[in-house]
Amino acid sequence: MVTAAHPSPSHRRVRLALRVIQRVLVVLVVVLALLALALAILLRPNAQGIDELFGHPVFSVASGSMTPAIETGDLIVDNSVTSPQPANLHLGQIISFQESASSATSLIITHRIVAVLPGTASAPVLYRTKGDANNAPDLGTVAPSQVLGVYTTRVPFGAYVISTLHQPITFVVLIMIPVVYLVEEEVRRRWIALGLQEAERKEAKRKQAEVDGQTEVSLPT
Repeated sequence: MVTAAHPSPSHRRVRLALRVIQRVLVVLVVVLALLALALAILLRPNAQGIDELFGHPVFSVASGSMTPAIETGDLIVDNSVTSPQPANLHLGQIISFQESASSATSLIITHRIVAVLPGTASAPVLYRTKGDANNAPDLGTVAPSQVLGVYTTRVPFGAYVISTLHQPITFVVLIMIPVVYLVEEEVRRRWIALGLQEAERKEAKRKQAEVDGQTEVSLPT
């Protein structure tokens, strides 16, 4: 008689824990893949070439000049501004603005208004800005026409996530991992089914051998 070997309870618990962890990781990967797809659909550049999410300008933070209010790698979400809002900002507000009014491709800065100054013939008001972590205000002033948005919130590490998800290789990997998991599950299922069939075949042969042996024993001499 053949006795089947069974894994110990502790071994079964370890295998079950590993399976649960694997499935949780796959679910997280699927969520990330859906997030990447959603961002690709929802993030759209406006007329100024700035990415917007549901009408809110979003910017990636590349420096720590606004620490601790805003950290490097954060994704900041601004409220968009329309005339005459840019000319009616006040002390303490954090704004995103183009460094130069003469170039649409100039650097975009997000700093705090530290002074509101009298305007000129071309601008009704001027703003002096400064990064919270900087020792001195920014060089030059900001005209209302340079203001792109007023800070409302931030997503910690969001810029890193966006940058990573926008890489084509990242999207391919996020798609392939669930596919590989499903293939592995199917192979495992079929392997188990084949093992059960083989065990049943061996058990049938064993029983048939026992029957044949009993028949030979019962034959008259």
